[in-house]
Amino acid sequence: MTNLPHFIQSPLLTGVAGVYHAFCGADPLPWRDGRTRLRRFFSIPPDSVGTLKQVHSALVFEMEDADAGNPDAGSREGDALWTDRAGRGVGIRTADCVPVLIAHRERPLAVAVHAGWRGLAEGIVPATIQALAARFGAGVFDGLIAAVGPCARGCCYEVGDEVAGALSPLPGGGAALRKGAVPGKWMADLLPVALAQLRAAGIAEARCDATGICTICDPRFHSYRRERSASLRQLSFIYLP
Repeated sequence: MTNLPHFIQSPLLTGVAGVYHAFCGADPLPWRDGRTRLRRFFSIPPDSVGTLKQVHSALVFEMEDADAGNPDAGSREGDALWTDRAGRGVGIRTADCVPVLIAHRERPLAVAVHAGWRGLAEGIVPATIQALAARFGAGVFDGLIAAVGPCARGCCYEVGDEVAGALSPLPGGGAALRKGAVPGKWMADLLPVALAQLRAAGIAEARCDATGICTICDPRFHSYRRERSASLRQLSFIYLP
């Protein structure tokens, strides 16, 4: 059992019929790639899960066949991907940035959003919700369910004035910042900013939840701040069986 990769699930998303999801953590056997983990531990065909080349943008795409097959990378540049096709899923990779997974209570829909501080400042969360409304109509808001996974939190995430200045004007940004131990430093909590943006974009508070886990101080999850690795990332995915 100790060789199983760690993962957690959202109680809200678990209650949505017709979707399967996981916020994956660190794997005690790092040689296992994303394809192996999807196939072996989640019984999901790796060629059915789409990902993007994440660039901290506000670019949102519907999944295409060319996006699938490599959970550890992607070719199209963007930071949110969605599908409504059965037998398809979407995922994003993080190591301190915020993973957001979205489903719908009544229609097949799977959405994965990568939201670091730059992406939050660029507006990736509202851009994703707006893209869904443009595709499915404004009535889509009533059925959306969102879950925020492990990310950098205010207990550990020290940032400078540039990051604080980018976060402060955002919904929830002011409350997510507190002064650090030295001038010009701040402790930033990305979780409440992501949740506030989801609510501001039209998803009711009762239909949003979060794991609450800080990636920096929880070794079950990869953290760029802690590990200083440009390659160690965890996959968060949502799948329509």
